[in-house]
Amino acid sequence: MTKVVTYKAGAFCQLKLDSGERVLISCAQTGIQIMKLALGGLIPSRTIFSWSISEVRLVAEIFADINSPNEHPLDAIKNKLINCKSIAEIELLCQSGKSGIVD
Repeated sequence: MTKVVTYKAGAFCQLKLDSGERVLISCAQTGIQIMKLALGGLIPSRTIFSWSISEVRLVAEIFADINSPNEHPLDAIKNKLINCKSIAEIELLCQSGKSGIVD
C-alpha cells in the first residue's frame, strides 16, 4: 500500500509507492510539481509532471474531489496518488494534463 512518508500542509508531500518508488509532490507559489525521488527519497531525480500557477484549473480537473471543493491542491493530489502503485500509474493518471508533461 502506498504510504505518506513526509507531509507539510500546503507545501509538500512525499509518497512511497507499492513499487518501492518514491515521489514528491511540491506546491509553491510558482506552480505544482510531481518528482521522482532517488536515494531513499533524498534527491529528486526527474520531474514527472509540472504545472505553472496559471494551469491550476487543469490540476483541479485531474485531481479535485467534487465532494471536497475547498480542498488544498496538495491534499487533492495526495489523495488521488495514494491509490497509485507505481510512477507508471501516476503518469497514466496525469495524461489528461498533457501540458504538464515533462520530457
